[in-house]
Amino acid sequence: MKKETLIKIVVLLSVAATIVVNILANALPINGLTTKELSDAIPIYFVPAGYVFSIWGVIYLGLIYYSIFLFKKFEKVDEEVFPWFILSSLANICWIVLWHYQKVALSVIPMILLLLSLLMIYSHMDSKNYTKLKRIPFQIYLGWISVATIANIAGALHIFKCCTMGVPEEIWAVVMIGVATMLSILMTSIKKDIFYPLVIIWAVTGILIHSFSLSDIVTGASMVSIISILINLFANTYCKKETITEKK
Repeated sequence: MKKETLIKIVVLLSVAATIVVNILANALPINGLTTKELSDAIPIYFVPAGYVFSIWGVIYLGLIYYSIFLFKKFEKVDEEVFPWFILSSLANICWIVLWHYQKVALSVIPMILLLLSLLMIYSHMDSKNYTKLKRIPFQIYLGWISVATIANIAGALHIFKCCTMGVPEEIWAVVMIGVATMLSILMTSIKKDIFYPLVIIWAVTGILIHSFSLSDIVTGASMVSIISILINLFANTYCKKETITEKK
């Protein structure tokens, strides 16, 4: 069997395994608790409304699309990202198991590995010659995992209150929203990525809805975040097009 064919099959199987474990996590559910129930059990402000988690459906459809597209068009970059793709799948599965067994602090490790592996995939795919349609699923995936990593760390800090240095959780939530906002602005400004900031807006809007009746500070920070990201997105897309048109 050729190396290229083997990679295609392994990628397809790893996507299938990740999706099956995610489905079982809530269908069984693993350890008798759904992912949402476990998330709701940790009362932190940096958590979006329930509907926001439906983005996982988009992410998994994107990964299915990528794994099938490989059989149509396999590129050198796909071989380069293969080890990172497998690591991302394993990290995703490990996170689910640890999270469902309420090992919140330990679950931060596979979440960070997942984030790092997606960053490596993103950096390898950041090429003008690489097929854009194959890149989009990972732009969305990275955007969501950026938020999920921050939320995961927030959950761990809540459990180990000694690590919060006496800072109120509302303030920590504002700081974390600020971090997500800055990441979004940087990705748009440097990489000209529109999908990453749209995912951050989706997540922060969910935080806004969740915190609307709980915290004025978090609500206000969420609104500032959304407006800031939209302004930056507008400046880096529409205004740039206007400048190019004027030069012509």
